[in-house]
Order: sequence, then structure tokens, then C-alpha cells
Amino acid sequence: MAAWGPSLYGDPCRQCGFAWSIRFDDGVAIVAGLPDAYGDLVAGASGDERHPDLGWSVAEYVCHVADNLRIWAERLAGTVEGAPPEVGGYDENELAEARHYELIPLRAAKWSLLRAAADWGDVVARSDRVGTVLVHPERGRLQLADVVRSNAHDAFHHAWDIRRTLGAVRP
Repeated sequence: MAAWGPSLYGDPCRQCGFAWSIRFDDGVAIVAGLPDAYGDLVAGASGDERHPDLGWSVAEYVCHVADNLRIWAERLAGTVEGAPPEVGGYDENELAEARHYELIPLRAAKWSLLRAAADWGDVVARSDRVGTVLVHPERGRLQLADVVRSNAHDAFHHAWDIRRTLGAVRP
């Protein structure tokens, strides 16, 4: 397991409780279940709800999770197709600004998450569990299992952010 996630967030994550020792298949299952889990989580929400201590609205968090999955799926697809393992980083806040997350309705964000999770699952299934390696500028060498855990943590953590947001704004 790559040390990046546990060293940054703790194991388990100090905030959301995610266990970085999660099995590969359980990480894949978390991501596969995201469209339904997030759908249930945001049922009745407008998407505009904001927590006073967080920067994004509910819909913006859903957009971010979808984009993060899409980016990592694209990176994995490159290696599946024989590209070099080096990948670039990205700034999630700059991406949110460039895509104008604040203007994306919750329904559209949920649709995007559905597509991104399906594409991510497809490319993870086509990746070699043993041989797939990505080289990230900040995170270093990442095996496929590291990518799965990182992506599952991102989604799990932001579900926690959404629950806190909705809990803060709903009576």
C-alpha cells in the first residue's frame, strides 16, 4: 500500500473514518455503489446546501467526485492502452472554477457521477491488478490497488462532507 493516503489523512482517516487497509474488491464496490449511495444521500436536497466550514455545496461535491473518478479512469485507460505510467496532478479547486461547479444542477452532477463510476469500473476491470503502476508527481508510484483505495477514500470522505452539510442545514 502506498503511504501517501494514510500519512496525509491517518489510518483510519482522522475525519471520515475510512480504513486504508480496505480490500481491493471492497474499494471497487464502494465506487460501483456511488450512484445509488449518493442518490440516497442527497434525496430531497436542492444541491445548493452549504456547510459553513466547507467550500463547496452539495452539488459541487458530487461534481468533484465524478470528475475525480473520470480523471483517474482516464489515467488508468492510458496505461491499459500502453501509454507510459507518468500522470500529472491537478488542482481540484481550479477544476471546479473552470467547470463552474456552482452552475451545475444536482441532477446533472448525479448523472455525471453515474457515467464516471461506470467508466471507472470498466477500466479498473481491464487493468492488471498486479502490473498496473501509475507514477504521480506528488504521490509517487501507485499500484492499481492504491488508486482504488484513493478513489474510494475521496468518495467516502466527500459523502461524509455531504452528510455534515445536510445535517447542518436541515432541522
